[in-house]
Amino acid sequence: MLFLFLLLVLAATAAGVWFQGLWSAAVTVVNMLLAMIVATSFYEPVCTAVEKIGAAATYTYLLDFIVLWLLFGITFGILRTITDMVASKPMKFDMPVEMAGRSVLALFCGWLMVCFVTFSLHMAPLNAEKPLGAFDTPSSKSFLAFAPDKMWLGFMYSRSKPGALGGNQFDPNGDFPLRYHHRRQKFAEPNTNLRFQRS
Repeated sequence: MLFLFLLLVLAATAAGVWFQGLWSAAVTVVNMLLAMIVATSFYEPVCTAVEKIGAAATYTYLLDFIVLWLLFGITFGILRTITDMVASKPMKFDMPVEMAGRSVLALFCGWLMVCFVTFSLHMAPLNAEKPLGAFDTPSSKSFLAFAPDKMWLGFMYSRSKPGALGGNQFDPNGDFPLRYHHRRQKFAEPNTNLRFQRS
C-alpha cells in the first residue's frame, strides 16, 4: 500500500515539475530543498512553543504533522514568490539540454518529495502502528530496497551539524524512528486521545 502511494507521489511530482521546463525545474529543486530543510529543522521548536502557550495542547499527535507541512508550504510559497520576482524571464536552452535537464530534475524533485512524505508519515496521526502497512520496525525499508525516510533523516543529521547549517543539530541521538514508533504504538491503543506527552 505504501509503495503504491509513494510511487504516485513520485510520478505526480515529477510530472508536475517536468511540464514546467528546465529553468523552472531548477528553481523548484532549490526552493523545495530549502523549504524541506526549514520545515524539518523548525517543526519541533514551533510545536513546543505552541504547546507552552496552551494552544492545541490536547492535539499533540496532530501538531507535529500539521506544523511540518504548514512550514513547508509557507516556506516554499515565499521562496517561489521571491525567485519568480527575481528571475521573471526564464532562460532558454537547446532542445537536447532542455529535455535531458528537465527529466533529471523532475525525477530528483519526485524523489525529494518521496523522502519528505515518508519522513512525515512517521508522525502522521493515522491511529495505526504501521501507517499504510509500513514501518514494521523502526529500521524497515518502505520503498522497495530503499528507505527514503532514513535518507532524509541522514541528510538532515549531517546538514544540521554545528558548522554546516548551524544551530541545534536535528535528531542528535539518532532516535527519531524509535520515538515515533513508540508514539504510534501508544496512539493505536484503545481509548487513546490526541494528547501525547512530548519527551
